[in-house]
Amino acid sequence: MVINAVCEKSEQESAIKDIDGIGRIFGPRNTMPYVMRNDDEERCLAFLTEPFLLVRTIDELGFLRYHDYKGEIVTDHTLYNCNAEAYGFLKEQDVYRTTVPLELSYHEMEEGGIEDSELMVYGRVPMMISAGCVRKTSMDGGCMGDGRSLHEEVLTDRMNVRFPVICVCRYCYNIILNSCPLSLHKDKDKISKLSPKSIRLYFTTEEPGECVKIARYFTGLFNDDVCIDPPYGQYTRGHFIKGVE
Repeated sequence: MVINAVCEKSEQESAIKDIDGIGRIFGPRNTMPYVMRNDDEERCLAFLTEPFLLVRTIDELGFLRYHDYKGEIVTDHTLYNCNAEAYGFLKEQDVYRTTVPLELSYHEMEEGGIEDSELMVYGRVPMMISAGCVRKTSMDGGCMGDGRSLHEEVLTDRMNVRFPVICVCRYCYNIILNSCPLSLHKDKDKISKLSPKSIRLYFTTEEPGECVKIARYFTGLFNDDVCIDPPYGQYTRGHFIKGVE
């Protein structure tokens, strides 16, 4: 099974790049933002030099087509492809590979087929992409648009559940993440039966050392080298079993 990775931070990418069993890594330089405004067009021109890109919005897909981008395009789960018509449209745009929507259950994937797509098996799922910055509106210190790409914060709800927030200052938006990661390690046999083209690990708030442990766990798991518990505690299986109700 081909295992690819998406890393929100360059240090995560550096930490796992030499791990046996990890294939293609999408780091900050070849992962387009969740939000692309008109004012971002000039800074996004740098993406055109990359041989492959992870694309997250239909606007970005249009941007690449407009600039006659020749590299391989992989669309993220945020680009709708839940039915044959949507999938066909993306393939008409010369998309190399799609990502399985996170809303689909195992039975829906089985019915529709995901043999040409990539399936996320680990990662904190974005609960919301917001232009309303939590630092600017509610945290001490206000806007941190200081040239750094990322800042991290935490939101706590009334049940004392903590939701990590990545403030993407370069593009001025926030990624509000689930309190625990999606993990489909218990569904290895089902995933093997689905036969996706590849599977994905998505690293967001993890420290580099955590990324290494998780990457080695999944490469071992899908190569039948490990049967121990994963190197993290609480997790969710998302919609994989029950689907969207």
